[in-house]
Amino acid sequence: MDQILDGNAPELREILAEILEKNVQEIYLDLEKVVIVSSLGISRLLSFKNKADEKKMTVKIVNIQEKLKETLKKLMLDQFFGL
Repeated sequence: MDQILDGNAPELREILAEILEKNVQEIYLDLEKVVIVSSLGISRLLSFKNKADEKKMTVKIVNIQEKLKETLKKLMLDQFFGL
């Protein structure tokens, strides 16, 4: 099933907050089933990445759909997320 990553979803906020509380060095966000990311979803991902950077955590997006990858490239976020 294709998914939409919506920044308004409370589950997304909770999951990202839980990840930041863990003592890990690398975080892989698997977006295999995500086909659309709302503007607020992108904002949440940017905020998450910045907070992770502050904690010296590496965030990588993996298994991203080509269309979504192209969108992030157009927004010049591909290198920010290590694509």
